[in-house]
Amino acid sequence: MKTFQVEIKETLCMTVEIAAENAQQAEAIVREAYINEDYILDAEHFVGVEFTAREKEIEAQSSA
Repeated sequence: MKTFQVEIKETLCMTVEIAAENAQQAEAIVREAYINEDYILDAEHFVGVEFTAREKEIEAQSSA
């Protein structure tokens, strides 16, 4: 049998409306608020999941 590593990637998404002079400022304001934990994404914000399987590579044996 072969060994596989399966990556599970969940995606959470929240849209925030913010008043700003431009898109860069809006993103900076929301980024700072996110860092300060003003926005917390949880299971309510789940929008999808991806599974990616790849065969585990055999690690090279040291011949020392």
